[in-house]
Amino acid sequence: MLSTDPLFGIVPLRTIVPEAVDPALLMVLLGPWSGAFAFLFGLLWGSFANVVIYRVPRGQSVIRPRSRCPSCSEPIAWYDNIPLLSYLWLRGACRNCKHPIGVRYLVIELLAGVLSFSLYMQFIVQPLAEGGGLGLMAWLLWFVFGLALLIVTYTDLDLWVIPNAVVLPVSALGLLAAVVEPNWLGVPAAEAGIAAALGYGLIWGMRWLYKKLRNLEALGLGDAKLLLMVGAFCGLQGLVWTVAAGAIQGLLVAIPAVASGRSLTRHSLTEVHGDDPELGTETPGSVMGARVPFGPFLALAALEFVLLRDSIEAWIVALLL
Repeated sequence: MLSTDPLFGIVPLRTIVPEAVDPALLMVLLGPWSGAFAFLFGLLWGSFANVVIYRVPRGQSVIRPRSRCPSCSEPIAWYDNIPLLSYLWLRGACRNCKHPIGVRYLVIELLAGVLSFSLYMQFIVQPLAEGGGLGLMAWLLWFVFGLALLIVTYTDLDLWVIPNAVVLPVSALGLLAAVVEPNWLGVPAAEAGIAAALGYGLIWGMRWLYKKLRNLEALGLGDAKLLLMVGAFCGLQGLVWTVAAGAIQGLLVAIPAVASGRSLTRHSLTEVHGDDPELGTETPGSVMGARVPFGPFLALAALEFVLLRDSIEAWIVALLL
């Protein structure tokens, strides 16, 4: 597969190099239950993601207190907090007061489970099946990145917030991984640093320019920090794809939604952040005057790059040649 290096030269990337792997370990990692384990691993972290999505933007601890029913405030027992199974067993309602529990909790757990399974197939099963080495670190790193994308998608849709507590540590993790072992993410350290800086600088510059011209906050720095994380993990090609595909997909979704009067978010920007004159005013029924969070579309495009990287990189290289 072809890609570009930090100096924009065309070089082969992620070629499978035969490596010796212990047969016993190989049987475990390629065994019939390995995919189920990866899915279960994702479900468990999906349950944690639900906690992060609700608590972190509100400045609450993700450790204490224990999870409680939002209606009756009764602590949720451990056996009622088993990912996926508890929701199905209780039919989506609190055991104590029977208040409905949002189906989104189930959806987030399932998305995390599917994400973990897909990445396990991509970075562990496929390389091993082709005679390559163990991609355990690649699987774990990309899962952390994907889980962060899932979290910021929902926090942005809920509260127009992309938490620093999520994107900044994950950005640092991506840069550290690129320094320690570039093959884990397939991005050299220099490229990771440049892409991270460009991602942040792009949104910061657009925000500064719009504020200079119209004295309005057109873009939040949360989007800049999200692109910093994307650049650290995905490099220059991933950054280009995320910005371009995120903008196009955002328009394709937002324009019909706004034109039909539907909202993409749970709360309006004014409800969450107050009537700040620097945010401008929204024009009802106007597509150009509508406020739409950009983070979810950037996150979707970044996830597309992770899962379809070979095809996307080949397409980008073909355009450059």
